[in-house]
Order: sequence, then C-alpha cells, then structure tokens
Amino acid sequence: MVEKTQERRDQQKNNSMEKSNFESTQEFYDEWLKTYKATIGKFIEMPAVGPAREKSGKMMKGFSTFMNLYAAGMDTSSNLQTVFMEAMRKVHEKTGTEMNGEITPEKYKEFYNTWIQTYSDTFKEYSRSDHFVADMGKLNSYYIDFQQYQKDMLEENYLKPMNIPTKTEIDEINKELYLLKKAVKELTGQIKELKEKK
Repeated sequence: MVEKTQERRDQQKNNSMEKSNFESTQEFYDEWLKTYKATIGKFIEMPAVGPAREKSGKMMKGFSTFMNLYAAGMDTSSNLQTVFMEAMRKVHEKTGTEMNGEITPEKYKEFYNTWIQTYSDTFKEYSRSDHFVADMGKLNSYYIDFQQYQKDMLEENYLKPMNIPTKTEIDEINKELYLLKKAVKELTGQIKELKEKK
C-alpha cells in the first residue's frame, strides 16, 4: 500500500515537472513574442525615409515577413509539443504499473504497441481539429508570403542587374507569343474564307 502511494506521488511529481517545463517554455515564447512586437516590431512598421527609402522599405517588409513565418512556426511547434506531452501522459497512464518487475520481450512488445497506438490516436485527433487546420493555414500563408518575397528580391537584386530574364518577363513573353499565335490562326482562317468566296 505504501509503495503504491509513493508510486502515485512520484508519478504526479513527474507529470507536474513535465507540465511546468513545458509551461515555462510556452511562457518564454509568449514573452519573447510580446517583447518583439513592442520593440523591433514597432521599428519595422515605421515608414522608410531618405534616398534609399524604397529599398529600405522592401528590406523591412522582408524582415517582417520572416518574423511572421518564424512566429507561426514557433506557435505550431508549441502546439505540437502540447500534443506530444498529452500523448506521453496517456501512455504513462496506460502503462504506468505494467513495466514494473522483470521486463520480458512480451511486456516490451505490449508496451510498444500501446505506445504506438496512443500516439497515433492522439495525433490523429489533433490533426482533425479546427485548431490544427487554422494553425497550418496560417503557417502556409506566411510561408508563401516569404517565398514570394525571396523570389522578388532574387529577381530585383540579382537577375535584373545581370540582365538575365526573370520569371515574370518570361511569363509575359509566353503570354504575348500565345496571343500572336492565336491572332495568326484567326487571320489564316479569315484569309482562307476570303479565298473560298472568290
């Protein structure tokens, strides 16, 4: 009886330690994000001035885009860590006393199967939640913005000065070529009709 009571206390202590470690990580991240928005975030929102204001404005936009992506990534990681901790707690509840004593291959296999099933169920449940969908939507949106910014900067700072055609220019040429082919086809059809009428 005393052993079970001590075991229960140890389990509660371990759970509370795991929870407090995660909570302190989350608190640190939240505090960091709040501080960033109050300091550097305000600086980035200021309009650029001076002769290089356009370039400065684009660079600040890039930094802001990167920070949005980074914050969304950290938020997603934090949420996944919460799900991971929940799965660990469930496994511990299911197998807390089963692994006492001699560990046989059968016991280990049973533990492994329980572990896999519990983690799968927990992560499946999370992946079907509205929170997960919103999280992934936000992360993907910021990722697309960041990719677009990188593409624009690559074109503007490297391809244009080196006189290499950019994707935008190639797309425009392809569009013009398509329209020219279409016009030639229509004119050829009209010429053929006029010849047949004579």
